[in-house]
Amino acid sequence: MKQKMFRQSIISLLLFFLAGHSYAESFRVSKVHIASITQEPSSEISVKLGINDALSIQLPKDKVFIEGLELKFDIPEAVAYWMDSVACSVYANINPKPTESQIDYSGTRSYVSTLPGKLSWVLQVPLKKDNSIKSNNYTTKVDTVLNPENNVLFVRLQPVMKGVPEETLNAKIPITIKPILTNKGLLKLDMISPDRKNTECSVFIDDKAAELTNGTVMLETGIHNISIISEKYRNELRTVRIDQAKQTDLTVELKSIEPTLLVSAPDGTAILLDGEVFSSIGTEIVISEGEHKLSFTIGDYELIRTISAIKGKTYKAAFSLDLEITEE
Repeated sequence: MKQKMFRQSIISLLLFFLAGHSYAESFRVSKVHIASITQEPSSEISVKLGINDALSIQLPKDKVFIEGLELKFDIPEAVAYWMDSVACSVYANINPKPTESQIDYSGTRSYVSTLPGKLSWVLQVPLKKDNSIKSNNYTTKVDTVLNPENNVLFVRLQPVMKGVPEETLNAKIPITIKPILTNKGLLKLDMISPDRKNTECSVFIDDKAAELTNGTVMLETGIHNISIISEKYRNELRTVRIDQAKQTDLTVELKSIEPTLLVSAPDGTAILLDGEVFSSIGTEIVISEGEHKLSFTIGDYELIRTISAIKGKTYKAAFSLDLEITEE
């Protein structure tokens, strides 16, 4: 019992000393394993580390969907039995740039802990201040948010106990790395005005005013209603589906608030708009507010209609001839 308490005291003092390093330390590892992670939901890498090995995790430049990293350690019995015999350190800054051939490094520890006396251990490393990562009985969360330099997170294993058998020192520890993704997606809204100039619009998402950054906004996954309100253009309504860790592009072509007219008629129909020949059949055109007279003539048949045009409305005039045959 005294020996166990003595060992725990030595380990606690060692961890206190290691965690107390606020300056760069120099060290040597046996081997560096290189892994790259993306922000795809399926991104997952598995490696096997020796007791004195290190793992360099390259993060993507675009980490908008990544809240953190999860490292799952499958601890061999030989290591779990000798609990607290191996320490795991995490570095957010490391020099030089890790390569498989480089073994000498320097960096400042951001986190250190010994591997527990069990066969599985999950370490979660937050990379954003606003994250949904929570500790529980099955996971350990680093209590500080890391900001890796050059998008590289460096993980190092090292023995911290003397008298450990060769079987433990020679053990290989499988580690599975995967990104912890936010349960949100990105909406990229592109509003195109008729004159291709800057748009003056207010955007509401689910009836709440939205603040867009370069036309983008993070949204919870699911269905959202988008409203675009403007005094210069017609109001537009759209519905979009946002998926986890994905970007949804929405392009909205804004229409002038001036009234428009769309005319359709059979070939050979003579059409007059306010006494002028009308040739824009099948094309939506802008008309002025107020009264307009439409005249359709085909052969000896003529039909005249009047339109009272107001702002924000589209008028469709469809002229057709119909022949009905019945049998008695």
